[in-house]
Amino acid sequence: IKNVEQRNTNTVKPIPSIGIVAPDEQETSAIAAEATVLWGKHHVLVDIPAVHFFHNSLRARDIVYYILRELQSAELQPQQQKGQVVGEKKLDTEEIKSAIRSEKQKLFTEITKNIKGMRILEKISKIKKTIEQMKEGQLQLNQMNEDQQGMLDSVKDEPLGVLLRALWQLKPKQNDGAPATKQSHEKKEATCSEKKEATRSQRKKATYSHDDIINETAKKLKEHMEEDADEKPKPKEHMQEVEKLKPKEQMEEDEKLKPKEHMEDQASLKPIRLEEGHYAHILWEVFPPVIREQDSKQATATGTSIMTEEPFKEIIRKIMQEVQEDNSIGKLDISDGKPSQDCIPDFLIEESIQKIEEIHWKIEQELLLIKGIMDRFSNFLERYHQILVILKLDNDWVSGWEETKNAFSMLGCIAGALMLTFEENRNEAKEYCCPPQEPIDYSLICLYRDTALELTKQHMQQDSTQILLGILDKCKQNEFCMKIFIHALNANPKRSKEELSKLDNTLQQVPYNSLDNLANKMFKFSYSDLPNEYKSCLLYLAIFPRRQHIRRSTLIGRWVVEGLITKEDWASSVRHANRCFDVLVNRWLIYPVDIGATGKIKSFVIGDLIHAFITKIARKRRIVETRLSHHLAHYFSIFNDLRLRGSDRIDRFFEKLYEESSRVSLIKVLDLEGCQCFGGKNQRYLKDIFSTMLLLKYLSLRGTNVTQLPSEINNLRELEVLDIRETNVPADATVNVLLLKLKRLLAGHVVLNSGASSTELSSVEVPDKIEKMLNMEVLSNVKARNRQDLKDIGKLWQLRKLGVVIEHKDSHIRNVLRAISDLHDCLRSLSITLPVTEHDHSNNEEFTPNDLKYMVHPPKLLESLSITGTTQRGQLLRQLTNGSEELKLAKVTLTRTKLKQSDLEVLAKLPNIVCLRLRDKACMDSKLTFSKEEFKNLKCFLVEDPNITEINFKGGALKLEKIILSSTHGLQSLPGVKGLPELKEVELKNGNKLSLFEKAKNISKVTLYRTILSQDEVEILAKIPNMRSLVLQEITYVQSQLIFYKDDLPRLNLLIVDYSVISSIGFTSQSATKLEKIIWSYTKGTLSGIENIPKLKELEFNGDFVPDEVKEALKKIRTNPSLYTTNQKNSTKKRET
Repeated sequence: IKNVEQRNTNTVKPIPSIGIVAPDEQETSAIAAEATVLWGKHHVLVDIPAVHFFHNSLRARDIVYYILRELQSAELQPQQQKGQVVGEKKLDTEEIKSAIRSEKQKLFTEITKNIKGMRILEKISKIKKTIEQMKEGQLQLNQMNEDQQGMLDSVKDEPLGVLLRALWQLKPKQNDGAPATKQSHEKKEATCSEKKEATRSQRKKATYSHDDIINETAKKLKEHMEEDADEKPKPKEHMQEVEKLKPKEQMEEDEKLKPKEHMEDQASLKPIRLEEGHYAHILWEVFPPVIREQDSKQATATGTSIMTEEPFKEIIRKIMQEVQEDNSIGKLDISDGKPSQDCIPDFLIEESIQKIEEIHWKIEQELLLIKGIMDRFSNFLERYHQILVILKLDNDWVSGWEETKNAFSMLGCIAGALMLTFEENRNEAKEYCCPPQEPIDYSLICLYRDTALELTKQHMQQDSTQILLGILDKCKQNEFCMKIFIHALNANPKRSKEELSKLDNTLQQVPYNSLDNLANKMFKFSYSDLPNEYKSCLLYLAIFPRRQHIRRSTLIGRWVVEGLITKEDWASSVRHANRCFDVLVNRWLIYPVDIGATGKIKSFVIGDLIHAFITKIARKRRIVETRLSHHLAHYFSIFNDLRLRGSDRIDRFFEKLYEESSRVSLIKVLDLEGCQCFGGKNQRYLKDIFSTMLLLKYLSLRGTNVTQLPSEINNLRELEVLDIRETNVPADATVNVLLLKLKRLLAGHVVLNSGASSTELSSVEVPDKIEKMLNMEVLSNVKARNRQDLKDIGKLWQLRKLGVVIEHKDSHIRNVLRAISDLHDCLRSLSITLPVTEHDHSNNEEFTPNDLKYMVHPPKLLESLSITGTTQRGQLLRQLTNGSEELKLAKVTLTRTKLKQSDLEVLAKLPNIVCLRLRDKACMDSKLTFSKEEFKNLKCFLVEDPNITEINFKGGALKLEKIILSSTHGLQSLPGVKGLPELKEVELKNGNKLSLFEKAKNISKVTLYRTILSQDEVEILAKIPNMRSLVLQEITYVQSQLIFYKDDLPRLNLLIVDYSVISSIGFTSQSATKLEKIIWSYTKGTLSGIENIPKLKELEFNGDFVPDEVKEALKKIRTNPSLYTTNQKNSTKKRET
């Protein structure tokens, strides 16, 4: 596309073109659609199978006709959809193609009739006759001037020179007088001999390039061919005489196309005129430049290359010239001891005549016919410039690509061409490429080949590269294997030849259809070069159930406390564990599920194949206990020697704690998240845990039904992580906690619902002896009862994350500022919450000097800031962002802060802000404006406020990638959203309008949550051109069925439907042609038409059963998609291959 944009369509040089190889018709259609979007200007898309019969040759004239016909059709029918394929209205029926062929043949017949009236053969015959008369000096040639003589000297003894001299002979200058006789010619030579001798040395100095001679010849040829072009055709008797001059084959061909009308009827036809450049182009093809000895030496000296004829042909010509000169020397007219210069050797005459016949064919069959077609469409053709031609050839191919390429140049308005074809026409696709190069391969294997070569181009020799490509070729039937291999190369591109050869030999021993064995070998290749620590961390994941979403923070904490990552201190271990996590993601051994606004992965999942591989290895190494049921393993630490059957429940385990005290005393990790086994009398389980598992380092009660925290918790002297989030533990339960090794205290409700309720966070009180817990790194949602609590928090110099709730008291405000100042060298995340009062403050006053003295040092390492509520003293936001040029602040969340547009300007200037979340009553103004140069690096923007009516992007936030609108019922417009070039993701929650983003064309992911979809919004959704992921959560549709039709969801890869109130979602033919995966969580409803999804690879059902009609539809899909259900953990292929 870039090459095409740079081309000047006024030139006649070959246009840039490229062949693209695709696997099937759906892909060629998708590529064509994508190219039109990238081009963004006038284009012509011609579906050749829709307009042309396969058994007929596809010639240049046919292609030009189809292109111009499509241009005319688009102009005559403005209502036709942009880019609609010719003949698409009736699905490419034979009747349409027959009608198009009849129209085309009728036009070709008329143009051929017009060409006959131009006396082309008669004029070509004149040239041939003139050349024949030059043989043996039969024709006295016209006197030439010095320029002409010098030009002929440059092409001495070449057919081009003979043609040029013949054209000069046919078109003498007006002042040359009558043709010269031989005697007058000799007399003239005698009188001018002195003048010639004087200028001979000057003529030798003059040089004429091949270009100069071609252009002069083209000029004379055009003059000759268009001489008397405007005259009426000759009488019939004259035309019969001309017909006699034609070869027999030409007469037979003309007879087939001969029209019934008489030649006199052609008087009304307008002659076809060619440009001088068209003639020059033909001459370049017929007379390529010849390297002479001096040219060769000069080219060698300058390092340049020159196009040449075949070297043997030039040698043969010289030999023939010497022979003919020897044989004819006695026949030449010698008057002064030298042969006449008017005599041209026989072999050169014959070769020149052959060249003239070739020119004749090219003029009549190529240029004039093409130009005639152009003339018929000239009334609108001149209005087009920079047109991109897209020929969707599929299994057809072009007969005579050179002629087609020349025809494209003739049109003048074509900037470039894309030729879309199938794998079986790969050789032809290479021929379509101009300048010469390999065609673009759109197959999956080619994508991975290109990626592999790019990754290793600076690290591998040629022989190693061939082995690498051979490995990929063996994996081409299994994308999992190719992806694992590419990610392993990305992690370590410096692979030795021996290493690759070993893998290649291993793969050769795997049967071709044994995909699981192949995947196993590729996994081991990636696994084998991991550091030992990283291998253990990967195998640790085998304790989690298949397909379970796992939080990154949970895993990092467990790795560290289990001793899988051990460094000099906790902070170093956490950093190293995070690096290990990133390595596993980069190697595609774990898959991200939830990515935060700053780009950090928050949760992930393990693929089924990877899970099977690591489980097998983990059991051998006893990381996964064979005597411990797999569904219970993730609750405990590894190497625990516990014995629990699959039928055992976790509460039964707690009932026998004292019986198993010898084993449970060694447990380091107890992760009970989500367990509802502590109700009623079972609250005693906590006391038992605190009394028996004395070596616990990690305890998570998150989301459980615990309601107390017994004092025995202080028995857990090794405890490093305590998670009581989303529980009903009372606020004062933590007051007496004293755990000197505790590093993370996580508390408070995490409310998933949007709206004002999200600001209602519960908290626990700061422990009385918090100042003694010097290892503390994370304090989440703790409430300060007095100023001493805040002073004590300021002494925790390893604290990285602080979430604190304070009162509306001067002492609290001042001491929280002091604590932040004391922690300025370690604090990276800060959340300050002020309680809701009857009358929230809206004070925009600045803090007094007395207040500011408590904040000596701004938190220069702070990356995340959350403020909920307002103070009576001043704006916390302004104070905490003071000295913005030094801040690393990247994420800001504001709730009930009641800011104004002017207050946001403080944030707008921060250079590192990538995420801004404005929750309930964060701003008082109903209109927000992002002006130029503001929020330069903002990537994620959330608004959760029904009072906002307009958000105007006036040149600001140009790097914005994601917008989340929640409960913004009053939002009416988003001016400037079209001008956000990086906007790719949109989330709409609680009834927002999709129409607000109708003009944003780069969106690739859409999430709709608790939204009622109207019919208009469904139509907008279906036509989003670049959407690849669609998530529908708890969606209600105004109609009972949601059906996607032809051309809907053109690029969608992933569809997630989560408990939506839709009875059925259906797909008709040619809808969602790129959809590969569907995840359906349902209480009712079903899918229909999935057999119409050609690329579907995976279908995941999260429900009680899979409908029978879905099972039957899967059997009809050639991609053999996998089916997963919540009740069937192992994947099963439902269709035999």
